[in-house]
Amino acid sequence: MIYTADLVLPITGSPVEHGAILVKDGRIITVGERASVLRKNPREEFLDFGDALLMPGLVNLHGHFECAAFDFLASEPTSFSQWLGGIIQAGRGMERDDWLRAARKGVADSLAAGITCSADITRSGAGLQAAYEAGMPALIYLEVVAVDASNLMETVVDLLERLKSSEPVAQAGVQRLGVSPHSAYTLTEAALKACADIARQYTLPLSIHLAETADEVELVRGGSGALARAISDRLALEVIAAGGSGSTPAEFLDGLGLINSALIAAHGVWLSEDDIILMRQKGAAVAVCPTSNELLNVGEAPIGSFVERGLSFGIGTDSIASNPTLDLFVEAGKVRAIYKKQGGARSKLRSQMLVEKLTIEAARILGFDDDLGSIEAGKRADFIAIDTSAKRHANPYDYLLESVTKADITHTILGGEIVYENR
Repeated sequence: MIYTADLVLPITGSPVEHGAILVKDGRIITVGERASVLRKNPREEFLDFGDALLMPGLVNLHGHFECAAFDFLASEPTSFSQWLGGIIQAGRGMERDDWLRAARKGVADSLAAGITCSADITRSGAGLQAAYEAGMPALIYLEVVAVDASNLMETVVDLLERLKSSEPVAQAGVQRLGVSPHSAYTLTEAALKACADIARQYTLPLSIHLAETADEVELVRGGSGALARAISDRLALEVIAAGGSGSTPAEFLDGLGLINSALIAAHGVWLSEDDIILMRQKGAAVAVCPTSNELLNVGEAPIGSFVERGLSFGIGTDSIASNPTLDLFVEAGKVRAIYKKQGGARSKLRSQMLVEKLTIEAARILGFDDDLGSIEAGKRADFIAIDTSAKRHANPYDYLLESVTKADITHTILGGEIVYENR
């Protein structure tokens, strides 16, 4: 099959006007000018998208497929503590089939938003099954949450069993496994260290919610504050009992072996300058989620410092429970606005760099860049078509950041097959 459009944007190469992509067995064979590709492959079927831009599918650096059941929690802005209580309460009535139904919806919503690969955190395991069924590449982190001395051993055994049972599914598909200790405020030090040890032993990537709120910083540093009071009713954490660690959350987690090159930290809103330097030195990355942070009133990530300090970062949607649109183009626009607000120089975060953060750079952070993130011969045929009939685009990267939302996506192609069509 040959897919053609007025513009093909490979990301790692120059834009191709009147371009074409030849696909066989789910792989890209060649990318070039439409007339040339059609002439060299006269017997191939072709589909012309016309006034459209074809680009790689988007890569979401932080999401939760199975939280698609909790979209009602994002109906209006709220405080983080109220939202956290709401999601805990909503999850209590969920059974396995409920989680799976929600995860399937989360995958479908992602594909409709042009997301063809995601870093997904799953508590129930449903995220892995839903991604596998859809044939969607994903880094699936098995989540560990709400652990203290009373259930530590049970949790460690359960995690090892989940990893063992999940491995055949991941190996059979295009998914990879990781471990996600939820946060410094929902696990004891022993549980956090156990997760770090297991990830290291099995060479698995890590994800953790880090410095999302000022209350988290207060809890870890001083063992006090609103979050500490709320958590102490549910969990017996050493850091609260000891009156705090005297450290930032990043420093605290580093002491437990969790800040390393295998880590993607979600949010990072309240990372200090020293934290940012530490994480850069350790090779960790951050997934920023502007809409979620805005809806939960937790602040804005220090993107200017990330850029200045050279910290690797990408962009995530978080779940529909705190982001009703799941639109990575909107997220990238907000990242640029925050960066500008913080005094960043446009030349250091150009439109092209932001689009790369949605594609090849995000794929590189997840370890999928050998197969995803750009339109190149040999890679998976995962790409999206964007309607450009009503808009001009002298610079395609500026156009994507300034004019496009997920509503402009007409098709999502996964492994050479159309899996979403906006009619």
